[in-house]
Amino acid sequence: MNRKLLSLGACALLFGATSALAQVPRASTTTQEFVSMCSKTTDTASQNFCNGFGQGVYETYLITRHPKRAPNFICAENSKGTRQDYINGFVKWSASNPKFNQLSAADTILRYLAETLPCKKS
Repeated sequence: MNRKLLSLGACALLFGATSALAQVPRASTTTQEFVSMCSKTTDTASQNFCNGFGQGVYETYLITRHPKRAPNFICAENSKGTRQDYINGFVKWSASNPKFNQLSAADTILRYLAETLPCKKS
C-alpha cells in the first residue's frame, strides 16, 4: 500500500513539474528573434533579455579562448563603444545581412563582433 501511494505521489509530482515547465516560454535564439527583442526599446523585459543574452555570448567567448587551440578573433580592448552602441550596430548590421536571420543569434553576434572588432593580424 505504501509503495502504491509513493508511486502515485511521485507521478503527481512529476506531472505537476512537467505542466509547469510546459508553461515557461522558450528563449529566443534565432538572429531574427534576438533582433526583434532588441528593437523593442520601450519594453524593459525585452531590453533585459537583449542585454543579458548579448553579454552572455560575449563573456562565453572570452572564457573559451585558448592562445593555441582557439585564438582570439574579437579584440575589444581599445573599444570606446558602449554595450548599447554594439546592440544598435548589431541591429543595423543584421538588417544588411538577412542571410543570418534564421541562424543562431549567438553565432551571428560573434560574426558581427569579429567584423566590428577584428584582431590585428600578427
